[in-house]
Amino acid sequence: MHEITDTDAMFSVRQMPWHGLGEVLTDYPTRAEAQKIAHPWEPVQETLYRQVPGFDAQGLPTSTFEPVETHVGYSRSDNGFLLGVNKTSYEPILNDEMYDIAEAIEDGAKGEVQYETGGSLNGGSRVWLMLRLREPLTVKGDPNGATIPFYSLQNAHDGSASFRGQATMIRVVCANTSQLADLDARARGTEFKFHHSKNVKTRIEEACQALAGWRAGLESWQIQMTEMVNTKVSKAGQQEFVERFIPGPPPGLGSKRTLENVEVARDGLRLVMAGETQEGISGTAYGLVQAASEWSEWVRKAHTPETRFRRAVLDRNDVISGAVKLAREAALV
Repeated sequence: MHEITDTDAMFSVRQMPWHGLGEVLTDYPTRAEAQKIAHPWEPVQETLYRQVPGFDAQGLPTSTFEPVETHVGYSRSDNGFLLGVNKTSYEPILNDEMYDIAEAIEDGAKGEVQYETGGSLNGGSRVWLMLRLREPLTVKGDPNGATIPFYSLQNAHDGSASFRGQATMIRVVCANTSQLADLDARARGTEFKFHHSKNVKTRIEEACQALAGWRAGLESWQIQMTEMVNTKVSKAGQQEFVERFIPGPPPGLGSKRTLENVEVARDGLRLVMAGETQEGISGTAYGLVQAASEWSEWVRKAHTPETRFRRAVLDRNDVISGAVKLAREAALV
């Protein structure tokens, strides 16, 4: 479900979201243009009151309204919609500050930040801003290896979640993809978050440092994959990779059915290794890693859609790291 209401707004560059809502732009907007479309308001604090019953001098029931000392409300500055109720210790991160963080993430490049999508959910209770990082991640030698990673900023004005920044391959356009970005970034270990507190603004630098570490990790990955795409693997090495990536039971312990299932799974991996997606990388250590990932996510038997989703998003890093190790060893055969 998209959870985009009549009072929410969003933009998307070039691609119409699946739900058909929001404004589709032909090019990346400036900060002012993006804010005007998606976040032209701020959360405003309101005093909360509670109704206190009592009795007057004649003994008749009365009621008075007293301010609540422990909690405050936050509403939209443009239409007064109540976004949420939070403790008085809660310090809001304004929509404008979210854009400040976006500019800091892209090294202060004002006017050059590529705002891919942005919007709000549930009337503004939750907001997001997605960046397309300026430098695409590519693997030299892989004709299909170019990819441009996203970086999403997500916030909850109703206090239901922390402000968080996420390196992700998920393009956020709705509530569903927002949750997918959360899962994807956590699985990759590329999420930073901090709570709404008095010192939250001082931690923008922490967010930038986290992104710097992520960038360094991407560069390391890029170097490693470029090396692997130039590492040839013999036929014997490829066979060993298949047998180790999809291991069978110890000799004499597996049933006939188990052995047949293992061989069926291995045949599926071999088909991927001989398929179109291996064009230009077949017979390399990198090709083996990509084949293992494709087989695990799309070919391997899954009893439920949830199982397939878990493999594609939550378990992907474990599959890749294991395949990298085996592919390197297969290159030595």
